[in-house]
Amino acid sequence: MGKARWIWHYGDYEIYHSLLLHARRQERGADYPVMWRTDTPWATVEFLKSFENEKEETLRAKTNGIGYVMLDGVRYPMDTEIPVAPGKHAAVLRVTKTDGLPCVYVESGSAPSDESWEVTHLTAQRVPAGGTPVYADPDITPEVFLFAYERIVPVQEKKAQEGILYDFGRETFAKVNITGAGPEQVIHVYYGESETEALDTEDCILREKVSGSREYTLAARAFRYLYVTGGEGAGISADYEYLPLAYKGSFSCDRETINRVWETAAYTFHLNSREFFLDGIKRDRWVWSGDAFQSYMIQNYLFFDQEIVKRTIIALRGKDPVEQHINTILDYSFYWIISLHRYYMTFGDLEFVRRMYPKMESLLAFCERSLDENGFVTGRPEDWIFIDWSDMDKEGAVCAEQMLYLQSLRSMSEVTKLLYGNDRGYADKAEQLKEKIQKFYWREEKGAYIDSYTSGRENVTRHANIFAVMFGIADAEQTRAIVSNVLLNDSVTQITTPYFKFFELDVLCSLGYLETATQRMEDYWGGMLLLGATTVWEQYDPAETGTEHYAMYGMKYGRSLCHAWGAGPVYLLGRYYLGVDPVTPGYKTFEVAPRLGGLKRISGAVPVNNGTVRIDYDGTTIRVLSDKEGGTLKIWGSEYPIKKNEELVLTK
Repeated sequence: MGKARWIWHYGDYEIYHSLLLHARRQERGADYPVMWRTDTPWATVEFLKSFENEKEETLRAKTNGIGYVMLDGVRYPMDTEIPVAPGKHAAVLRVTKTDGLPCVYVESGSAPSDESWEVTHLTAQRVPAGGTPVYADPDITPEVFLFAYERIVPVQEKKAQEGILYDFGRETFAKVNITGAGPEQVIHVYYGESETEALDTEDCILREKVSGSREYTLAARAFRYLYVTGGEGAGISADYEYLPLAYKGSFSCDRETINRVWETAAYTFHLNSREFFLDGIKRDRWVWSGDAFQSYMIQNYLFFDQEIVKRTIIALRGKDPVEQHINTILDYSFYWIISLHRYYMTFGDLEFVRRMYPKMESLLAFCERSLDENGFVTGRPEDWIFIDWSDMDKEGAVCAEQMLYLQSLRSMSEVTKLLYGNDRGYADKAEQLKEKIQKFYWREEKGAYIDSYTSGRENVTRHANIFAVMFGIADAEQTRAIVSNVLLNDSVTQITTPYFKFFELDVLCSLGYLETATQRMEDYWGGMLLLGATTVWEQYDPAETGTEHYAMYGMKYGRSLCHAWGAGPVYLLGRYYLGVDPVTPGYKTFEVAPRLGGLKRISGAVPVNNGTVRIDYDGTTIRVLSDKEGGTLKIWGSEYPIKKNEELVLTK
């Protein structure tokens, strides 16, 4: 007998919480709704279940909304005890909710509500219901997203200007509590990721004004510093709000800066892992597909939480028909398609990919509506060609976009073969596109790919060349040229976002340049730490000074100082230094190929889908312990099987 839980139309839970999340942004006291189409849950849905019981029992259904229960053709009100005689039965629950998430909770000996129920939005198509054991309490509906809370207090406070400045020691996301205030007091709270921002009452991004009570609990917001005026005599504390994810990955080495980089990146990532993978916790708090694509990679080496990945993928895609690119960004639509095959390789969950496949097809078809005469994808006037915050040539068909398009075709090929036994021509289409990319964008005299051929500027930046290596578009000779002429060439404009710095170091590590990657992590991420960062920033340019590090988007404090795409070192150190990577889907088999990258000692743990592998390596002795079968250690030119729960110790 199963235990009842709340169930809903598959995908609507994610869409509902995405709708709420994308309506929460504020800047300087004004609401700032999201800039792309937002979908809503189906307002009316039916839940269906055929079942058989051997003895007499009862059925009681509770709903979030209005509706009825129909058992064997007889209609009953919700929340009534319905007798069920022994035999075969058919239950239908119709529910409507116009301002939330229609869902039901059914207590029954033979048919408790779970994912074995089917659901439809009153069409012919039935799908298995959505649900999770998290919502097993009939008094807590899925409209409430469940966070954990921890009381925190300032580590320091001091008088400043006309009020008091509170320092919580590091960036956090929390509900501020004010106690012991006088009802007549008008209290202003100014939030700051930096002390400078909190004290700038004119330009700080987040602020609050309260009065008329003795106690307040404010909405959860991002901050390290609080500047409070008008609150004389009141007490200040906060409730840290977080998703209680277990840290399954770890890393340490002999170099303290790298250890601090890993710890800071992991903390940054946890702050941004909430209902979904967010971009940052202060300004946007939105879900962006490019940011999420990297988050999927990072989380594999930290949390290995399948549910947050699925929630994010569903929320980003929304519902058909496709009317615009995900986040209005062409490249972000391609990342979404690519992510589904990577999801399968990580979790081995073909059923989820099967559910998403029609949306992969419709999104790719939408992307291909803007193909030019050469078969290259282009941006329409309403599309955003992002790639990165960098000075590059984006006129006409952009090279980096064609490479993402190519990888999307390959991903479609792999997924289609898994589901249907043949790839329906996607691989051939990808190969034809590859030939055209080589013809139009590769410049032998430059030893690199250019951004765009339309403008005639023949501009070379790092981005397309990074993709060329990452996606195996460049051959061995071209790759050697790209390394020399672009990746290790300081005269080519440097990347200033951790976003593309992550991709760049991923490529360098894959080519064996780990010592270069180590130095760049120390210089780039370590450079932020030297400036007092407690979380990783959205952008870091070493040439900037002082408050220039806080400015972006035309705002003095527009830059996020806690951005998920800055957590790349968690992935890099787990994937290439500890050396763990799946060989077959779901880590049924996996390899461990540790490399020091200029470090003297490394140790840590990497999750491997319902298991963990632990590595300790100093260049002379290697120790590997896994609680999962299927591992192979690759080291010193040889391979060794890793037996479950038996430590493998080798000395060079």
